[in-house]
Amino acid sequence: MITTSSKLFYGLGAGSLVGAVLWMISGNSALGTVALFFLATALLFAGAIASFVRDGHVLSTDTAAHATAAATNGSPRASLWPLGTAISVGVLVVGLISSPGIFKVGVALTLAMLGEWMIQNWSERGSADSAYNTKIRDYLVHPLELPVAGALLLAVIVLSFSRLMLALDKSAGVAVFGVAAALVLAVGTLIAFRRNVSRRIVGAMSAVVLVALASAGVATALDGERDQLTEAAAEDHFAHRGCTEEKEYSDKKASRSVGAKSNILATVILRDGQLVAEVAGYEGLQSEVYIQRTNPSTILFINETDEARRMVVSYGKVVEDLGEGVEREIALESCTSKVEKGGQQSVTVRIPQPSFASDEPFSITVPGVESARLTVVVP
Repeated sequence: MITTSSKLFYGLGAGSLVGAVLWMISGNSALGTVALFFLATALLFAGAIASFVRDGHVLSTDTAAHATAAATNGSPRASLWPLGTAISVGVLVVGLISSPGIFKVGVALTLAMLGEWMIQNWSERGSADSAYNTKIRDYLVHPLELPVAGALLLAVIVLSFSRLMLALDKSAGVAVFGVAAALVLAVGTLIAFRRNVSRRIVGAMSAVVLVALASAGVATALDGERDQLTEAAAEDHFAHRGCTEEKEYSDKKASRSVGAKSNILATVILRDGQLVAEVAGYEGLQSEVYIQRTNPSTILFINETDEARRMVVSYGKVVEDLGEGVEREIALESCTSKVEKGGQQSVTVRIPQPSFASDEPFSITVPGVESARLTVVVP
């Protein structure tokens, strides 16, 4: 039986088929011919389905089909799951050509959207009562939906706050966090005293705050972290320690004491512009420090002067080949942080070669104090 909709599909299919033949005869690209043939096939197939189901119509004389006709069933609820599935598939395709992380997110979203869509379709066939269908659907998926939704909301809040705190100045961040906490406490107190507040009002307020927080988090994330953090990340301040007289980032709030179980090989003391050493196993103050080769050795530095100073252990140089005939000479040295008067710090060194194999003598020095020097001997 050729119904109204099937006539439309058959007509469009025939037109597409004729267009495909003409496109092929004209000698244009094969891609257009294939596309038109596929379009014609799809339209003719849709017309055949419409003819088979007779556009969903049931004849008045066919009383046996009246009870099962589509018109006797209630219309399904509006659903966003098809839209969500389409967006998830789009994310999956974008991730397939851009990033494995985005692809994995797309796969997870697609599976979740399809699962929700299938469960809703199943629940809508449970009975003729839409309220009952909603109830059985909620019983099935709420134990999974609610924890996942709560975790996602918490992740959005935490990430948004973290982006805000990293973008704001340290003092401003403390003020913003304090004001936000006070507002949360005030709103919670008002709701607790006025128990008859509409849930819709509370939900709308929460949604507005969440959207504002997420928007601010995205905006600050795109703008970047504050200048101090950007500079620290670029220079990696705490990954290295400069062994010069100038104060470094690693010198801030440096430790001023050393544990009693540090296995100290020698204690080097800066006193009256001179370095003296107390070496385990030797009596009196020494002007040379003997260190075993390749063994980790810990040297303690004590500053008895009025200015903050650091100790530097120098043990030769190496030449690094940078390629294309370019070489760079790197000094081998280890040093403590700057130590205030009366403070102490230790440094552990592992010297790979004997001192007689180096063109320059191994030494312990204090930058800024020319007279402070000890000789290091490595057998």
